[in-house]
Amino acid sequence: MRLSNKHANVQTVAYSDFSGGLNTTDAPETIAMNELTQSVNVEIYKGQLKTVAGTDEYFRDESKAFDVLMYDRINDTFLLTDADKKVYAVKRTEKPELVELGTLTGNSDVAYASWDKGIVIASGGKLQYYDGAALTTLDGSPEKCMGVFIKQGRVWTYYGDELHTSAVGDATSWTTDTNDDSSAQWLQIGYKDGGIITGVCSLSSDVLIFKSNHYAYHLAGDFPNWQLAEIGRSIDCKDYNDCVALANASLCLGRTQVQAISTTDAYGDMQAQEISAKVVGNITALGATRVRYLPALNQVWFLTGANVFLFLDLNTSGFFERAFTSPAMDAVNVGNDVYVCKNHGVYILNGAEMMDEGQPLRWKFQGKTLVSNNAYLIKRLRVDVTPYYLNYAPSWFRAGNVVLEGPIPMGRTYVYHDYTTVYGSKRKVFEKARNPMTHGVPVYDNDEPVYGSPIYVFPALMYRTETRCVDREQAIRVVASGRGGSMVFNQISMDIAEV
Repeated sequence: MRLSNKHANVQTVAYSDFSGGLNTTDAPETIAMNELTQSVNVEIYKGQLKTVAGTDEYFRDESKAFDVLMYDRINDTFLLTDADKKVYAVKRTEKPELVELGTLTGNSDVAYASWDKGIVIASGGKLQYYDGAALTTLDGSPEKCMGVFIKQGRVWTYYGDELHTSAVGDATSWTTDTNDDSSAQWLQIGYKDGGIITGVCSLSSDVLIFKSNHYAYHLAGDFPNWQLAEIGRSIDCKDYNDCVALANASLCLGRTQVQAISTTDAYGDMQAQEISAKVVGNITALGATRVRYLPALNQVWFLTGANVFLFLDLNTSGFFERAFTSPAMDAVNVGNDVYVCKNHGVYILNGAEMMDEGQPLRWKFQGKTLVSNNAYLIKRLRVDVTPYYLNYAPSWFRAGNVVLEGPIPMGRTYVYHDYTTVYGSKRKVFEKARNPMTHGVPVYDNDEPVYGSPIYVFPALMYRTETRCVDREQAIRVVASGRGGSMVFNQISMDIAEV
């Protein structure tokens, strides 16, 4: 049947590119089609939006309140600190055990760097060294050490406006000998400029130093040929753990913005660029933050000790949000794995499940709101997704007042082999699936994953859910939400006509 002239202007609007990430600065009606006004527990995966990975418990101790997670790659050991500033070691084995090592020398946030047979730790007091067996204090180090890094075979630390280095190859020697260039040295950064050092990180073979007055400096060369240059007076680094080195740039978190510092020929030899204009409100609302770069995900996490936190996708430069069941205190990257520290233990990300501490993670995202001068008539809504789950994982997709339910595996609609807990469940004992999901070309009677692979033996297909509808709206909000179940969102599209 032919459409009437009134509805001859039907157009298809598709949401398939979400690479722009969050935009909470602009109104939902004015953001770009590839941006989101809400984005919880979804991330960009191979160019498409996907639910984030859940976690598996690696180590748990209800008697402790852990705060910091460190990784000693030389000894393949985790070091944790708790609310009492005690330090513990956990060997990365199948049956991890917690061993108390000692107490931090300071009360500031912790920084660490790999050195010789272990790691050097700074916490605001004297430096400490863990060699895989014991935690010792480097008595010759400065009284106050707010951070630590390794460069040119020396251990570096800082406090106030001074950088201090150990002797070459000797972390225990901090005495300067004017006749020996390999002895300990120190350098004042920005003499009398009114600021103190708030962060130090590397950029290639050089060092960037950030100060509380928003001045930033670039240190190059080896002693005695150090070259110190000012690179900017509007680069804000909020605190000691708020700057991080990336593959080809450095990132620093300020009070109202995130800036990327990279080498350039356009302005001196360094340039800072703001990359957080679309999430200014989110950045401003951050309290004390730990900025962590996780190469396995190519993401930067902004951890505030809360359940929900902001993260940056470095592939797209888009910001998104993650929400765990309980507060995430810290995170480290070990090979291709990411470990998350919570108050009572350590967890490892698991891409095959979207569960955290036994609870399904909730996800939600909202795209651009479409607004008409008159009204929109929604004539059809389609949702294309690729599910990677066999458990009961409900999902919903809404455009205006039209709601579609996501696919549910057929095996989860019957009692037999249904492991859903009966007690406290609001589901019927038997229910007919509104949108049943079956798998093509299955291995007979086998729904187990291949060893070491989260992808099932049978191919994951793209499932389309669609409905014909007549819904008149002046503004169309497109929202998706659900809980549990790993899923890729290929496209949400609708046929609309302006009437």
